[in-house]
Amino acid sequence: MTQSQHHQNAAMGTLAWGCGTEGTLSGGEKIRLIGNLAFVQVHAALDTVRHRLGLLTPAPVSLDALMPPQTALVEDALQLATETHRDALLFHSWRTYLFGSLIAAHERLDHDPALFFAAAILHDIGLTERHEPSLCTRCFALSGGERARDHLCTKGHGGEIGQKVGDAIALHLNGWVSARAHGAEAHLVSRGAVCDLFGAGHHRIAPATLARVLERFPRDGVIEALRFETAEHRKGTRPAIMTGLSGGKAPAEPFG
Repeated sequence: MTQSQHHQNAAMGTLAWGCGTEGTLSGGEKIRLIGNLAFVQVHAALDTVRHRLGLLTPAPVSLDALMPPQTALVEDALQLATETHRDALLFHSWRTYLFGSLIAAHERLDHDPALFFAAAILHDIGLTERHEPSLCTRCFALSGGERARDHLCTKGHGGEIGQKVGDAIALHLNGWVSARAHGAEAHLVSRGAVCDLFGAGHHRIAPATLARVLERFPRDGVIEALRFETAEHRKGTRPAIMTGLSGGKAPAEPFG
């Protein structure tokens, strides 16, 4: 099977899909990405309506109850994140995990918390300093997913776990990731990241719990850490298209 055929047979955003293309989308895939982003907006708008009608009242959850289990997978992922991320990016990754966990609790979505944490805490490793390849060469979610996969496999976690973490990282830029198609963990990485950046889904988190997350892991410097207005992404990739749709402007503060 050629690289082109391998790409065509793989789901958009997966590591296999990125082989040989560096993450450049076809015309149809660009339409799918825009459709995913529109779905996220509609989903958030419906949440706002339900919240105002008093139909969306999530229960408070203790942050201690949401902390990841003390496993080798969690420790190895966190060690790599701590070694490579500055605080602002690391805190974004923690919020991605906590927001995703809170959404999962509200929706009673069964998932593997250790696997989800590993993917969430490393989902933006492709944006860290000295990461290779550069953003203008390859989609950072793909290269980051490969780096996380390879790191975890080197630590002895097995190919299946490494692949699931890597794919969850690579997929998170799809905007909306199907839990049915890609697993709850990949779905939650996307939900958590979108919640932190744009506020989508925050009505599914109790205000008191949200405040505790922001107090423990402040958002200071998150836009700069994500290089939202300064990164030079490879043309035609998901981050380049998403940045272009925003006019290169950072999103408004979602929790103000």
